[in-house]
Amino acid sequence: MAKKKYVILKNWPKYLLQWGVLAALIVVLTGIIPGKEPADPEAYCPVGGLQALTTYFVNGSLPCSMTTLQIMMGVALAAAVILFSKLFCGYLCPLGTVQDLLMKLRGLLNIKSIGIRNGSAADKALRIVKYVLLFWIFYMTATTSELFCKNLDPYYAVATGFKGEITLWMSIVSLTLVVLGAFFVDMFWCRYICPLGAVSNSLKFWVCVALLIGVYYVLGLVGINIPWWLVFGVFCLAGYLLEILYSKPKLQILHIMKDGSRCIHCDRCTVQCPYHIDVNTWKEGKVNSVDCTLCGECVAACPTKALHVGVCRSGRPTFLKKILPAALTAVLAAAGMWAGSRFELPTIDMTWGIERVAENGEVEYLVDPETLRTLTLENLRSVKCYGSSMAFKAKVEKIKGVHGVKTFVGHHRVEILYDPVAVSEEKIQAEIYTPSRFRVQTPDLQSVDSIKVMTIRTENMYDKLDLNYLGLQMRTAGKKIYGLESEFACPLIVRVYMDPSENPDKAWFKDIVQKEKLVLGTKEYDLAFRFEGLEDTVSYVPVEDYVRQMFSPFRVEFKSRIEEADGKPQYIYEIADRNYEKPIIKRNMPFLSNHLSRHDGVIGIYLDLDENLEPAIMVRYTAPMTSDELWRLMTMDTWTITYSKDDVREEPAKLAFRTPGVEKPYI
Repeated sequence: MAKKKYVILKNWPKYLLQWGVLAALIVVLTGIIPGKEPADPEAYCPVGGLQALTTYFVNGSLPCSMTTLQIMMGVALAAAVILFSKLFCGYLCPLGTVQDLLMKLRGLLNIKSIGIRNGSAADKALRIVKYVLLFWIFYMTATTSELFCKNLDPYYAVATGFKGEITLWMSIVSLTLVVLGAFFVDMFWCRYICPLGAVSNSLKFWVCVALLIGVYYVLGLVGINIPWWLVFGVFCLAGYLLEILYSKPKLQILHIMKDGSRCIHCDRCTVQCPYHIDVNTWKEGKVNSVDCTLCGECVAACPTKALHVGVCRSGRPTFLKKILPAALTAVLAAAGMWAGSRFELPTIDMTWGIERVAENGEVEYLVDPETLRTLTLENLRSVKCYGSSMAFKAKVEKIKGVHGVKTFVGHHRVEILYDPVAVSEEKIQAEIYTPSRFRVQTPDLQSVDSIKVMTIRTENMYDKLDLNYLGLQMRTAGKKIYGLESEFACPLIVRVYMDPSENPDKAWFKDIVQKEKLVLGTKEYDLAFRFEGLEDTVSYVPVEDYVRQMFSPFRVEFKSRIEEADGKPQYIYEIADRNYEKPIIKRNMPFLSNHLSRHDGVIGIYLDLDENLEPAIMVRYTAPMTSDELWRLMTMDTWTITYSKDDVREEPAKLAFRTPGVEKPYI
């Protein structure tokens, strides 16, 4: 135990960086120190960045919400491996740190590890697993434009509390392999399972990788097009074979250097090495194992100072050499973050209707590219990933005169390529704008008989979420503002519904609209709305009309059952609750409808206002269905959801009901 403490103290740069990164992740992801926005566990993920870069080369787009930041972190990792060693693995990776801690815990408990000797048949067979996973993950990501590693990444599963975009059984299996594997086999995940370990080990043989890329490029020049996945498969296979057959890459700048004249062959270096590289029997000079991460454990354990990090065999460990790998890791990570913040690759970059290939093979231009213009729209918060980018592209593609779009999800920015002869910027904005409503607070129907309406004009509110943010600002302003409604115009029309007793002036509206931040609890959102004016017209609407106007109903009916029930007694089972006006209720109504539709007698499911203007869930039914049976079905802990004919799932109930409803005749 004393020796282990001694090694930790001597190798303090590694542990300072490792444990510091792990502690920082825990603090940020658990919200101990709140940030402006929810913590993103993928924010600095280099393996996600490498998948994103691959997808960009294959499809010209980025998967999920990946940005240039993750890509540059991946590039920094690759540069570290090519120039120095697997520094990310040895100093930054939280999974590596957890495995290291589990190994130390096992030592404290005096539990003997299961030894798998490097170079043994078992070792060589197990090493192929990470290459199979590498190919599978990158292939799925590039073909679906979704970050497939999230399905099984143990770090992502834990960081999201198993609530992210995971496949539960995959995440449980991978987390079990991390914990139990490391507890019984040293660095089990890193040596045999981790796809990033496969990438890093392959990049240590970077000349072979460069040769492969060069051959692929030359073949493309001469017209021989090889599928990208085949080339990547060769990359994975070559990496595996090089790792097991020639496990001593020599082209990195830094290595663990061994001075044989000082070595007493005590074997402490081999025992202390997390990967059990046989440093003790290594010849003089470079300890150039493919597994080496320059973690410095062997250097710290050596009693005769026969080992050091450097480029020359001669020399002894010095303070500079001790901190060099950790310092390089920090510098490269910082460089990746800096570079990632300087520019941004588009998540999608697509054009259409500009040119076509004629029958004779020549390119014909349908529109002069020199005449096309670009419209840039900022702060479109709903454009936040590949899926929402494609949805935006589908929307603008329908606009005559629009010929392309780029989306930048990191900054929620889009660039629309259009023909100014065929369409104006105002027309484009009108077509893509989604009018919306937002309820700020609910009026007291007993004391208010009419609602006052004032109209303001704003700019920089192009996104459908912007009205919500403005409404949330007004909710905390201390006035009886009941709701907002937007209508496209230049500037934007925003109708403000309020209590008749309120009389806000132009200065008040300007102050609310142009607040630079929205503070919700511990979170902050940057805003850039601009107030353009207050219209003179003031009007009033009956409170009943206002309530119905602001309510968003849900309605599903089953035509065949309506026909079957014709002439039979029909009923409405109604559960009223003021909370049913919340958006989450409407989002979950399709699940309730799906669950109930499996049972005979259910004719329709609705979310609407009752005769008292109170939100209510209503089920229209006839025999053999009864109100008691409906209540039983609705309050089940598990609902049966049919996604397709061959995909029927038992899922936790999406809605909870506390009070039984009432039965009414259907009129």
